[in-house]
Parts: sequence; C-alpha cells; structure tokens
Amino acid sequence: MLNKILNFSINNKLVVILFTLTIAGFGLYAVYHIPVGAVPDITNNQVQVITTSGNLSTQEIEQFITAPVEMEMANLPGVIEIRSVSKFGLSVVTVVFKESMGTYLPRQLIAEKIKSASARIPEGFGVPEMGPITTGLGEIYQYTLDVKPGYEGRYSPMELRTIQDWVVKRRLSGINGVVEVNSWGGHLKQYEIAIDPVRLKSMGISLMEIFDALSANNNISGGAYIEKTNQSYFIRGDGLVKSIADIENIVIKNQSGLPLFIKDVAEIQFGFANRFGAITANGKGETVLGQVMMLKNANSRLVIEEVKARVAGIQDNLPEGVFINPVLERSELISKTTTTVIENLILGALIVMLTVFLVLGNLRSALVIASIIPLALLFTISMMYIFGIDANLMSLGALDFGIIIDGAVIIVEFIALKISVKKNDLQMATGAERLSLMDRISFEGASKMMNSAIFGQIIILIVFIPILSLTGVEGKMFRPMALSFSFAIIGAMILGLTWLPVASSLFLKPEKENTAGISAWLMKQAYKSYSYVMKWACNHKRAVLSAAILSLVGTLFIFSRMGGEFVPTLDEGDFVIQPVLKTGTSLSKTVEMTTRMENILIDQFPEVDQIVCRIGAAEVPTDPMSMEEIDMIIKLKPRKTWTNAGNKEELAEKFKEALSVIPGIEYEFTQPIEMRFNELITGVRSDIAIKIFGEDLDYIDKKALEIKDLISDIPGAGDVILEKTVGLPQIRINYDRAAVAHHALDIQTLNKYVAMAFGGEVAGVVFEGERRFDMVVRLKKESRTDIEDIRELPVTLHNGHQVPLRELADIHYTEGPAKISRENAHRRVVVSVNVRNRDLQSVVEDIQSVVDKNIQLKPGNYIEYGGQFENLENATKRLMFAVPIAMLLIFIFLHFAFKSFRDAALIFTAIPLATIGGVVLLWIRGMPFSVSAGVGFIALFGIAVLNGIVLIEHLKDLQKAGMKDMRSIILQGTRDRLRPVMLTAGAAAMGFLPMAISTGAGAEVQRPLATVVIGGLITSTMLTMIALPLLFEIFYNVKGFRFFPFRVIRSNVCILLLLFAFSATASFAQPQRLSLNEIMDIALKNNKEIQAYSLKVNEWKARQPAAFDFGKTELYYGLDENNIAENGYPLKVWGIQQNFSFPTVYTAELRARKMDVAIAQAGLEVHQQKLLKEISALYYETQNYINKYAVFHHLDSLYAILARQAEIRYQRGDISQLELLQTKSRQQQIRLQLNDYQYKIEQGLQLLKARMYTELDFELTTANEIEPGPTLIPESNPFIQQLKFQDRQHEALLKLEKNRLLPDVSLQYFVGTNAYEDAQRYNGFQVGLAVPLFFGSQKARIRSSGIALQSQKLLTENEMIMLKSRMNFHQREAMRMMERITLYETQGRQLQEEIIRSAFKSYELGEIDYFNFTFSYESAVQFQLEHLDNILQYNHLILEQKYVSK
Repeated sequence: MLNKILNFSINNKLVVILFTLTIAGFGLYAVYHIPVGAVPDITNNQVQVITTSGNLSTQEIEQFITAPVEMEMANLPGVIEIRSVSKFGLSVVTVVFKESMGTYLPRQLIAEKIKSASARIPEGFGVPEMGPITTGLGEIYQYTLDVKPGYEGRYSPMELRTIQDWVVKRRLSGINGVVEVNSWGGHLKQYEIAIDPVRLKSMGISLMEIFDALSANNNISGGAYIEKTNQSYFIRGDGLVKSIADIENIVIKNQSGLPLFIKDVAEIQFGFANRFGAITANGKGETVLGQVMMLKNANSRLVIEEVKARVAGIQDNLPEGVFINPVLERSELISKTTTTVIENLILGALIVMLTVFLVLGNLRSALVIASIIPLALLFTISMMYIFGIDANLMSLGALDFGIIIDGAVIIVEFIALKISVKKNDLQMATGAERLSLMDRISFEGASKMMNSAIFGQIIILIVFIPILSLTGVEGKMFRPMALSFSFAIIGAMILGLTWLPVASSLFLKPEKENTAGISAWLMKQAYKSYSYVMKWACNHKRAVLSAAILSLVGTLFIFSRMGGEFVPTLDEGDFVIQPVLKTGTSLSKTVEMTTRMENILIDQFPEVDQIVCRIGAAEVPTDPMSMEEIDMIIKLKPRKTWTNAGNKEELAEKFKEALSVIPGIEYEFTQPIEMRFNELITGVRSDIAIKIFGEDLDYIDKKALEIKDLISDIPGAGDVILEKTVGLPQIRINYDRAAVAHHALDIQTLNKYVAMAFGGEVAGVVFEGERRFDMVVRLKKESRTDIEDIRELPVTLHNGHQVPLRELADIHYTEGPAKISRENAHRRVVVSVNVRNRDLQSVVEDIQSVVDKNIQLKPGNYIEYGGQFENLENATKRLMFAVPIAMLLIFIFLHFAFKSFRDAALIFTAIPLATIGGVVLLWIRGMPFSVSAGVGFIALFGIAVLNGIVLIEHLKDLQKAGMKDMRSIILQGTRDRLRPVMLTAGAAAMGFLPMAISTGAGAEVQRPLATVVIGGLITSTMLTMIALPLLFEIFYNVKGFRFFPFRVIRSNVCILLLLFAFSATASFAQPQRLSLNEIMDIALKNNKEIQAYSLKVNEWKARQPAAFDFGKTELYYGLDENNIAENGYPLKVWGIQQNFSFPTVYTAELRARKMDVAIAQAGLEVHQQKLLKEISALYYETQNYINKYAVFHHLDSLYAILARQAEIRYQRGDISQLELLQTKSRQQQIRLQLNDYQYKIEQGLQLLKARMYTELDFELTTANEIEPGPTLIPESNPFIQQLKFQDRQHEALLKLEKNRLLPDVSLQYFVGTNAYEDAQRYNGFQVGLAVPLFFGSQKARIRSSGIALQSQKLLTENEMIMLKSRMNFHQREAMRMMERITLYETQGRQLQEEIIRSAFKSYELGEIDYFNFTFSYESAVQFQLEHLDNILQYNHLILEQKYVSK
C-alpha cells in the first residue's frame, strides 16, 4: 500500500506539487481566519442563577431564595455540582453540568426549573435569572470613563454612570459575540422623592398615601381613534411626569378643601439607588467601569477587534472632556503569548534545520527535510481551523518540528546515502536516464525506510490517545495540544508519502565529499568517541546495565521528593490584589481606603501603569462580592522598565510592604484570568482552599480561624485568608406581636413602611427621551442616618393617628452572617492559601498534616481541600491511568510491528531510561512535577522508542545478510545508525530548546513539558546506542549469559525437576508450631513501626554532638584608615574571629540532648510493650478458641454416635420421631458452633501474621497456658520511665535557659600591614565578653520553662496515681479469677468427669432418657468451657498489669 502511494507520487510529480500548494494555500487562509487566544478556555460547563433582593438579609436570602433554587436544580440531568453564595440582597447559585450536555441544553433545563423555583419564592423577594453565557475568559475588555485634565469638576459620578448606561453600553451591546456589557460604579440616577418625616407627621399623611398618589398620577392610556373628514385621529392620554416640577405638583389628597401637594411633604431631586459596589481608579477617587463580556466559544480575536473599533467610534461622540480609558485588554495578553509561540516556532525551525545540516553536511538534504516544517505547520493550522480549535499557547506552543521531521530525516538521510553510493552512475547518466535513476533511488530509499518512519509516527500518535481521553480542566487544557500535535504528525506522514520523495528526486544531487567541513569533522569525532565507548561497553555489560538500573532507582527517589503542582502559573503581566477589610465596612470607607492604597502604589512604584479597584458587586453580579471586598487590578508597565524588582514575586512582596502602613488589612495576590478561572471552576480564587463544612456557621468559622492560625507559618503559604462569613453589623427589628395586634396592624404593612422609608420603593418611571429612570420614594438622607430614625418612623393607624415604630417593635444593633457559602447544599467556610516560591503538593501535604494533628471536629462537620489542589488531584488520578495506557499501547504496537515479544521488550526498555533524563532535568531546573510535565512524559515515551525501532531493524537486517558474529553485528550496526539516531534525537531535542529556555509570556506552561522531553531524549539516546545493543546481544546470543538465571530454566528437564521439587516440598511441608515467645521475637524483629522507632532513637543519638555548636568562624579583610602604620600609610587588616557561648551552656545543652535520647528510647520500649500486649492477647484468645474447638469436636463425635443409635432405635420403635429429630437438630447446632470456632481460629492466626509481618504458616499449642504474674513494679515500666525522663528533660531545659544568662565569649586574632615601602606586620588579638544587659526576654523564657516543668511534674504525678489505681483493680480481679481456676483444678475437674461417667452409665442401663443424658453431659462440658473463659480473662488481667500504658 505504501509502495503504491510512493510510486504514484514519483510518477505524478505535478499532481503532488499542486496538492502541496493546495495545502499551503488553504493553510495561509486558515492562518488569517483561525480564532486566536492566549490559553484554552478551561471553564467548566456551568450556569449561574442570580437573584437580587435589595432588602433581605443573608439568612433570609439563604432560606427563601438560595435553598429553593438549589432544590429545584439538584434533580436536573447531568448536574455534577451545585455551589451557592448568599449575601445581603444577593443570591448566586452556580450549577455545573457535564461537558457532554453542551452550552444551551443546560440553560434550557434551568429556564424551565426557574419557573417552579420562582413559585416557591415569596412575592416581592426577587426573581431568579440566568447569568450571561460567558466563561472565565469572557472578560475581554474593561474600561473606565475618565475625565480629561481641566474637566475634573464638570462631571459627577452620576453623570458618568448615565453616559455609560445610555451611550457607551448601548453602542457596545450590538456587537456580534458580546453577550453582556456590565456597568460598575458611579451613581445610578433616580428621581428621588425625599420625604420629611416631621412634615409627614404634622400633616397626618402616611407613606402609603404618597406612594399611591405618585403611582396614580404617572401613567398613560389610549382611546382608540376618531374618524373626521377622511382622517383618523388616534387618542393618546399622556399622564406621564416629565420633570421634577410635574412630580412636585402631584396632589396627595385634599384637606379642608385645599390640595396637599407632594412638594409640601417632600423634596424632589435627583438621587441615586442604594449602592452595593463602586469603582476607584489611579488614586483620583470614584469613576465608572464598563466590562465587556464575550459569548462562550466566540472568536476572541474578532470580537476584541470589533470592540476596539466600536470604542474608537464612540470616543468621538462622548461629551466634551470624557473619554474611554482601556484598563484590561485581552488582546495585549494574546499578543504577548502569540509572540512567544511564534518566536518558539521560528527559533525551533531554525535550530532544527541547523542541527540537520551540521549532522548531514548536505545543504540540499537539509533544505528538503526543512521544507516539511512550514508545510506540516500549515496543514496543522488548516485542521485546527476545520475542527474549531483555537490557536493559542497550548495548541501551537508544544509543536516540536524536530519530532515532526523525524520520519523525513530517516528517509532523506538514506536516499542521500544511496545517491552517494551511485554517484558515478548519476554523473555518467544524462537527461531522462538521470531523472529515471533519481526516481528509482528515491523510490527505493523511501520504500526501504518508510516502514520505520511510519511506525515511529504512528507510535507518537498512539501515545497522544490517552491525552485525548483526559477530561475536566486538564482535558480542556491539553487536548488541543494533543490534537494539534496529531495533526502535525499526520501532515508529516502525508507529506512524507507525497512531497518528500518528489522533492528528493527533483532537488537532491550527488555532492563531493567534504572531508574538511565542520559536518565531517563533527561526525568523525562522534564516530571515534562512540566506537571506543561501544567497545568498552561490550566488555563491561554488567557495569553498564547495573549503572542503568541504579540510575532508574535514583530517579524514583528524586521523583518522590520533587513535589507537584497542577500547571505552572501563566504570567499574565498584571496583578490583582485583594485587600481584606473588616466585615461590614461601609462603602464610603472602602472607597477612601482603596484611593489611599492606589496613591501609595502609584507614588512609590514606577512599574505601575494603571490601577482600578472594583468594590462590591456589579450591575450583573456574576462575581458576588461584599462592599468591603475589593479587586485591585494593577496594570504593569513592560518588565524591561522595572527598577524596584526583578520578578513579580519580589514586586508582590514590596507592594505588600508598602501597603503595610495601613493597619489591620491582609492582602491576597493573584492575576485577573487566574482569579476568574479559579473562582468559576472551584468556587474559590486561591491555589488551595481548605473547606470546613457544617451547619453551625459560628462553629465552623471558629475552626477555620484555628486552621488559619495553624498554617500561617508553613513555608510557601503566601496569602492565608479566612473567608468573611460572620460579623456583619445589622439593625434588627423584632416586632411585638401583641402591640401590632392591639393597633390592628400587620407585619407585612410594617415591613413595607421600613423598606420604603429606608430602602426606597419604585413608584414609577420618568422618561428623558429614550432614557428611563426610576421614580423612588424614601425618607430624606438626613432622616436615614441613625437607629433613632428607624425607631421614630411614623406608622399610620386605621383611625388616621400615627405611632412611632418603637412602640411596635424592639429595634437594636446586632451581628449576623456576612455571607453563607454552600456546596452541594452544605454550608462551608473557606481558608484560602496562595502558594509562593514552593510547589503546591508539598504545601498541601504540610497543611493536611498540621490540620489532621491539631483540629478535632464535632460529628457532622468535616474538612475537604479544593482550589488548584483539587484540579491537581483529579489530574494525577487521570495521569495514573493515562500513562500506563500509553505505555501499554506502545508495547502492543511494537509487538504488532515486529511480531516478536522479544523485540518489542527490547525497544520498550527505552522508556524507563527516558524517564531518568526527564526527571533529573526537572530536578536540576528546580521544577516540580505538574500536569504539563506529565503530558511531556507521555509524549516522550512515544519519541523514545523511535530510535530503537531504527536500530533493531538494522541489526536484524545485518543478521539476515549473513553476519554471524554478534559483536561484529553490534559494532557495525551501531556505527551505521549513529548519524540517523543523532539526527532524530538531536532534532527533536533542539526543537524543544526554545520552549525550555524561553522567558516570554506563557513560557511557564511550556517549560516543564520541553524540559522533560529534552532530558528524556538525552538518556534514551544513550540507551539506544549503548545499552540497547548489549541487550540485543544478550537476548540473541546465549553465550556468556551467566547472570540471568531464568535462561537455565528454559530446559524442559530443569522445569520438570523444579516442578517435582516444588510438589515434593508442598507434600511434606507441615506448619510449624510456635510458642508465644517465638511469636513475640518474630514480631519484634519484623514490625515496621518498631523499626521506625528504633531509627528515631538513632536519630536522637546522632543529634547529640550538635550540642557543641560553636557557630561559624568569621574571616574578614578590610582597610583601616584610622590606624596609620609607621611608614605613614593605612593598614590593610585581615583576621579571624570565633564566638562561643559560656561553657556551661554546652554541657546544659548536652544534658537536654541526652534526655531526648532517653525519651526516644522509652518511647521505643512503650511501643514494644504495646505490640507484645496485642500479640499476647491475640495468642490467648486464639488458644481459647482452639481449646473450645477441641471440646465441641468431641461433642460433635458424641452426637454423631447418638444420632446413628437414635436412627436404629427409631426403626425398632423404641423412641418417637420427635426424639430422633431433636437428636439430629442438636447435632447440627454443635456443628455450626464448631464451624464458628474454626473461623475464629483462622481469623486469629491471620491477625497474628499481620502483627508479625510474615506469611509463615504456623500452629499454636493447645495447652491452657496461664500468663505468669508481672515481675515489674510500676516505677520501672517504660511508660513511667518516659514520664520521668520528660520531667528531667524539662529540668534540663530550665537549666539551659538559666545558663544562657551567662556572658558569651569572643576570641579574635588579626594582622595588619600594607604594600608600601618599609611596611611591617602588626599582630593583635582581642578577647571579649557579651554581657546580657537587656535580659527581660530571657527571664521570660526561664519563667516559661519553670512553669512547663511544674506542669509536667503534675501530669506525671496524676498518671502515677491513676496507674496505681488501675493496678490495684486488676490485681484484685486477677486474684478472683485465680481462685476460680484453682477451684476447677482441685475439685471441678473431678466433678465434671464423675458427672459424665454417671450419665453414660445411667443412659446405657436405661435409667435416664436421652434428654436427661444430654442435659447432664452438656452441664459437665459447660464447667470446662467456663474454666477456659476464666483462664482467658485471667490472662487479660495479667497483661494489663504487665504491659502498663496510658
């Protein structure tokens, strides 16, 4: 099949050239039309349900809105997770669906459920609505409406907001791909009827009357039309208010024949709605922000271009002095990452081409091979365009042209070699004959190497299959990369079958061998060095293969200590700082604080370009923040202009230090896209989220605070922030229902009064042309400032009189929940942690260790970990599945290709040594393991086997050609394939080099992947060219195969002998019988816990010499111009100095270290005692079951005899059928009991084996062993010794602290001289004492150590008292049990035997019937069973005395 395609291509060159040009043409078209982004959109498939209710508190929002919405959404198909946030006036429920559901089906399902959810929400509490169809990459353009210099006082925040809502927003909303333009900040204009409560009360008017009057006098109606003189006149009743004057002249009612107007009781003015958010910018105070949100799956490049073009048009139509100031443009990040990708691709292509040229030494061959690069790239972009894959950092950033041209390298190198061989024929041929010869050489060369090339490329495709199977966040991130890489490989395969042989035939020519060129010199050195290495390796197989195995073991050790992270953080170039203010901070105070922060940063850091602070919630609150929560977006200047810091981590620390002048505020640092992704995907904005779940908010908040304090000092935990859930200041109105009933009122009416007076109630709409503004009734501002205003709110009764609200309710200050977060209907509080300068996994492990050790939760409360760590865990689980699958697929395909398990296994050995290089290079560069690195390993596995395929095929060809000597085959074959292997490996590694060293935007994500592949290719190439030939010799030549035992087993005779020996051993082997002491010895020897504590003792012993720590010796050199030598020139002085603590400090430190050793030794003995106690208890229990089994086995034999006799007697008619059945029934009961004891014996033996860490089969003695009484007194018990050593340790620590009050000693020796004439050497020394003049802190440590000593002694005394009490109890109980045992041994046993003997005799003589016989016999047996139980209980009591513990 492949040969036919090659033959068609060479014979139809024009068709192939046109086909190639078509690929290039369509690729160029795709380049200009493909969607371009920065990174893949990894947001999960979610829908937000947003409900606003301006007058409800957090608790009511949760109860009346969030819970019903969650309940309705929980039963929808495809739901994975439901999260919610309930805050004052706002509920946001996020429903996450399966990706297979698509974008619009979940929204359709939710739209149907919103109707039923709305029916369960009380009227007036809000209507649930779906959030915009956007994602974490949706915020593509953010801008502020700024005022030019000289116009600062001309536009108020209200006017700017009006311009934003009615000019800018309307113009931007019509763009294709824009789903929402969100407004934030400023004052939302309203026509405010500001009522004076004093005038209201004096005139006896209620709020409701004013509201009804406004509603009734602001409407419009029509009266159809009238026909007159062939004309229709349409009737229009226009009663809408159009100005403040119209509102002022609305009549409320008539009093004494006189109209009472609105203006008589209120001031009508322009006001603004109650605000829950604001925007400040660049230290200039409040402004207005617009946020353009892109439709999910839209083309970001086209949408951003259209937005920027529309903004440019809007700028010309804005009022004078107002302009749109872009704050965040996604196009900037796209431009940076695109530049990084283009640079890497161009540099990679150039480096690969240069590598090929240097190794081949043939420019024409290098150009033919390099022609595959642009063609494969254009083919890839074409396929991405067709399949709807964005061009971004991940989809194009991981393309390695070195891997893509691997097949072309193999083919062209072989064709060039054949051309060199037939150089004379080609030079002698002319015209058509020469073209025909070139066609034949190209065909033969391509067909010969095409199998190897295609196999290698298919293997690379196969290893990307598991990556395509990834799901979730990592799937969205890496599947585009796998698809684009696969497209590139497929393109290279197609071009290799079509364009490559045609180009080779047309452009390759025989060239003179240039022995003086750099390529020839390079290969000469390579052949020379490699030949020596290969000969040495053939003579030292053990050393080479042992080194490979040891390297693999070392790699596993390094990998276990590397740590891990999800993916490296993409440097977006901008900051987001989230200051954490006190819960309940007012909006005005928050604005003041953010403006101050902006001024600090702008004044002190020239790196800052712009700062915009988003406070609270926007108009469409997709990101529900409280009024004290801030997103401070900092746009930075290009890094080359920075002066205060070299990187973002350093700059973040300096920002935090500069902002520390504002007390009581914590700061969390992140980036705009990263923050949005984290929040949408996991519900939190940080790298790690410690989620504490429970019903009681106060309790879980308390535990969260404990966790925050515990983990704050963990290295790498950069920003530890506690979610603000409690402490929201509230004014609570508790209605007095008796008073309300007395005045014939109702709660609903009173709540309407409160809501209207302070929150405001919309009474209609006022139109200004197309613009519309709410007409709102509320009290004037001066009457809405204090709790007394609420208490004095006039409430109108049915008789027209008015009473203040305080007579109807208790009104007081209180606190309530600030926010209630829920996950799958469970309340939670989150402690957020951002990781700095350390890998994610190790920080999480430290946090989990500290939390598990120190935090105890009530039943029903639990802790989970989320954030980026949750993504890391999920990705790790999938990689644990994907990597083995990739390796299995490689092996299967190798076996399929070679039809030999041996050859497949040979080539497969390239994978483990490839892993060595990848892990080691990651470790050298200080990179933790990440999903990027994991994907790199998967790709590496496919690449690593390519060279093995080429080499093994050639070695087997040499064998088939007639070469017999294995050593000659290896030396010749490896030399022949050195250049192709160097070409493929070098090109692949060099292709990734720009990514590995790139510092451009987004390079952080590519770097681990490139590092893994480069490092892995280095070691896999070494394996291919050194270790793999040795394995080939071992597998194909039995001679000298002395250190592989399994070769001997290939003999059928040996196998039979081994099988016979095994079966003989199995036949004659009997379980060993072990005593208790033998079992104890085995357990103490094998138990891992005991071994660990033994090592702990050695660890503390190893630390003892550290008591004599004299610190570092100081060497110094300097110029001393204060001391002039005799020759008139200053001295150059060098010296040595050593500081010592007072000698007694070292002896005190040594005593403390010795106590540490003693405590560790006692701890070891305590755990040994604990193990021995457990083993002894198990031993005696199992022995008890063995003895009881023997008793019941005897009973079973007896009842078998009785049953047979009963059958005979029943047949003779001596007994009834009932007696026969009862005999058989009792026999069955005995057998069931017998089986039960058999199971317990086996279980006991298994538990003993587990404690002994052995698979040895053994039996126990059946004698009734009685544990000897304890010989140890309590004071000599290891547990008591441990307590006493702890007392002594505290005494030693107290003495150590006292000795540290003594002065330190300093010794110094120095020499001074100079280099001038008549110079002399001046020697000197100095002895000093460092006396602690300020010893208050040390005194405090001494007092603390003294208190700790007293506390420890009291604890020891308490333990001794409790221990003696337990010992006395156990001794009394043991004596009681021993009396019972002795009584049985002296009297009971004889009585038992006599009862049995008498029962048998009487039954035989017919003196007693069956029932009396069995009763007598089983009563006697019961004595024996009770005796066995008494022995077991006695042994347990003795064990409690012998192995005393806490």
